[in-house]
Amino acid sequence: MDQVGLAARARRHWLFGLVLVAALVVRILTALAFRPIMWFGGDSASYLATGLRLIPDPSRVGGYGFMLWMLKPLHSFALVAAVQHLMGLAMGVLIYLLARRFGLPAWAATLATIPVLFDAYELQLESDAVPDIPFGFLVLLALYLLLRSPGERRAARTTAAAFLLGVSALLWPVGLVLLGVLLVVLLAALLIRRAGLVTVLAALLAGALPVAAYAAWFSVHERQFSLTRSDGVYLWSRTMSFANCAVIKPPPGDLALCPPPGPRMASSLYIWAGNSPLLRLPGGRFSAQANRLALHFALRAIAAQPGDYAAAVGHDFALSFFWDRPVHPDAGIVDRYQFADAATAWVPAGMRTPGGGTVAGDQAAYNGGRHPAPTRAVPPYASWMVHYQRYVYLPGTLLGVILLAGLAGMAVRRRVRGPGLPWAFAVTILLVPPLIADFDLRYLVPAVPVACLAAALAFAPGAAQRRWTTSPAATATSEPEETRTSSLPSESTPTAGPESA
Repeated sequence: MDQVGLAARARRHWLFGLVLVAALVVRILTALAFRPIMWFGGDSASYLATGLRLIPDPSRVGGYGFMLWMLKPLHSFALVAAVQHLMGLAMGVLIYLLARRFGLPAWAATLATIPVLFDAYELQLESDAVPDIPFGFLVLLALYLLLRSPGERRAARTTAAAFLLGVSALLWPVGLVLLGVLLVVLLAALLIRRAGLVTVLAALLAGALPVAAYAAWFSVHERQFSLTRSDGVYLWSRTMSFANCAVIKPPPGDLALCPPPGPRMASSLYIWAGNSPLLRLPGGRFSAQANRLALHFALRAIAAQPGDYAAAVGHDFALSFFWDRPVHPDAGIVDRYQFADAATAWVPAGMRTPGGGTVAGDQAAYNGGRHPAPTRAVPPYASWMVHYQRYVYLPGTLLGVILLAGLAGMAVRRRVRGPGLPWAFAVTILLVPPLIADFDLRYLVPAVPVACLAAALAFAPGAAQRRWTTSPAATATSEPEETRTSSLPSESTPTAGPESA
């Protein structure tokens, strides 16, 4: 591209360029404030153990551990945090590019990126050794591939997007549900248009490939072809907020899983509490037998008390939209998302980790054997970011407004193509945790980019059909079959239009 072209592009995107530079500065300050990375207690320790020894933790999917393993030769936790900060910036860029592609003016497209680029809790998770930001990035990248332009290489892009969603499921199992949403959309298009079977099958295989590969690896170590050995345990914990064994009437073998006496806690706390019923079962919390019994109890409880289950899910889903961040599941978990508590050691340095290591020993091993890497809050940057977090974040109520705006835009304009899929993804990300486990403030963050994208596309002028310089009749050709039968939106500004990105 010549200098004239670069200058013209810079003039078109100058506003977003300034915002992007400001977002980069904020991330540099965050990296300077909390070094080398922030630690989310036992979760981070588990992922690090997987990254060092390539062994699974039965309690959670370990895809994030593979990301740490890939970065391990560089022996730098600061680099891991930097990669996640770049992912945060990249999500803003992808939202902007799609919004412009759909015809939004620069100011509106830039506005759609603000919650992602500047939200303090987005910055906090980018700095934390947890998989939420890589998960959100993969989901948004998949949407970018699906929505960017019609016709050309549609099958290949859909297949690649399905593969990315399959990989995202290894970071957080909600990605598996998102893959299911995509496949339902493709199947619906197949039934309506009676075309695209190759695309549907390719997407199904591409999405299943990373999931099956991980399950095979898990089975080598745990003798079970699955992603975890905790799905039943988490669903059981969901029922602990309402389960009444007098109503459920569980068989004698399941009675040990009834809620302990006393006031009910948040659901997920029943897994980790010192008096957890899971500890009464052979093998502990995440043995194969405990997981199987917990699943049977949970399904029996939901069948016996469907109204109570729906009320519990509805209550936790509503927590996503509180103006003030709710203290749930408890204050100790909420504090982990605060810059003010970044240097807190949430688990002991000598705590054992999967594979026979310790928290401090694993940190030192990843660091090249030099020394452990607890988080250091470095003045004055740390205090700057603590103050920043008090004021610069997206309240849950505004997230709800963004979702409602996207829904209203689709209803008024009677156009689901384009905004419909990201909107469905955002709602799915928010709804699945309360359905199968519990609400956590951390789960809101990956929903924000796709919710903002959906709202932006819902109010975009519209993705015009690609304008051809000559008609098919004039050239004695027809449109490619993939273009005519595509099940996904035809969203592109005119090929020669000034806003093509």
